[in-house]
Amino acid sequence: MTAVSPTSAPGEDTNNGQASPPPKPERVNVGSGVKVPLIILATIASFAALDYAQSLLLPVVLAFVISLTLTPINLWLQKRIWAGLSALLLVGVLTIGVGLAVATLSTPISSWIDDAPRIGAQLRERLKDFRGPVDSITRASREVDEITQSTTDTNVGEVVVRQPGLLNRAATNLSSIASTVVVAIALTYFLLVTNRLIYEKIVHSSPKLSDKKRSLTVVNNIVTIVSKYLLTITLINAGFGVCIFFAFWIAGMPSPAVWGLAAFLLNFLPFVGSLVGTVSSALVALIAFDSIEWALVPPIAYFTITTIEGHFITPAVLGHRLEINPVAILLSIALWGFLWGVPGVIIAVPILIITKVVADNVPPLAGLGVFLSGATAAEEKAEERAEKDSEAGEISSKTAA
Repeated sequence: MTAVSPTSAPGEDTNNGQASPPPKPERVNVGSGVKVPLIILATIASFAALDYAQSLLLPVVLAFVISLTLTPINLWLQKRIWAGLSALLLVGVLTIGVGLAVATLSTPISSWIDDAPRIGAQLRERLKDFRGPVDSITRASREVDEITQSTTDTNVGEVVVRQPGLLNRAATNLSSIASTVVVAIALTYFLLVTNRLIYEKIVHSSPKLSDKKRSLTVVNNIVTIVSKYLLTITLINAGFGVCIFFAFWIAGMPSPAVWGLAAFLLNFLPFVGSLVGTVSSALVALIAFDSIEWALVPPIAYFTITTIEGHFITPAVLGHRLEINPVAILLSIALWGFLWGVPGVIIAVPILIITKVVADNVPPLAGLGVFLSGATAAEEKAEERAEKDSEAGEISSKTAA
């Protein structure tokens, strides 16, 4: 009998003429004491990367959200005209809308900045009856500061870090916003032109035919649901802004067009947007009107319109399946506002909607979808049954035809 050499490599022929199986890789079990800190460090590193790469990632995410919003219109146009022309028309309309918004906001905002001292003095005068407790707290803090300064060493120099001026900060912010908008609009054009190519790449990237069909179905469901939601909510918010414009124009509020545009943007923030709009309109109305009773008309109108829209119109149009947990909404607004400022606050809810739809269509992420959902299980099941019944009715009507 021939002995097997102890130095035989895996896979070499043995005395039986068969290849020895390769050794199995050893699995390393990572305990919770190591796994949890790694997850925390990875999360912190991800947030730091998002903050550091804001100038790169913000226009990409913004273009992605805009292209998803315009996808239903783009697909409808691509059935009738060339894809490049369709994307060019949509991007042209978007550019004109952004230009009109900037032209609408520039004059009132510049005048508000010039009149800021006078507006502040008028607001303090109107709120002097409510400033008693605040003034007492301010005086107490001032006294504490004086006591602290008197006990410090007079020979120790005080270092004062001079902050950049308001004009320098404004110029820097305007240039950053302009570059972000330009890059986002350009990237939106290419995303609209190549949307079908992206579907084909996803199909060809899967090795098996069953995987191709599954991937295409999941991606198609995600894009369809998200795009319809974003387009519908954009139209609802536009209608809400028009209603605020007419209500404030009738009430005699200054710059009703600015209020309409602000209401359109604020309505992308459920709960928070309505609160900010109501409070800010109340403060401006106190300055604009001499009568307290008449100054209550704009905030009451804003609150009434946003209540009707939030509790009746939006649920009737969109249903309950895409309702989001209020806690998740507030956390998302706080997170993206902390990372990317005002643009992050505006796109926080669309990002949350996209995350929920992806979680609903990917089985391993089903738990995340349940957590993000704001609708009850009974409401979701009822809407699923209604959708199935409507699909069955469409199929039967086509078959009968």
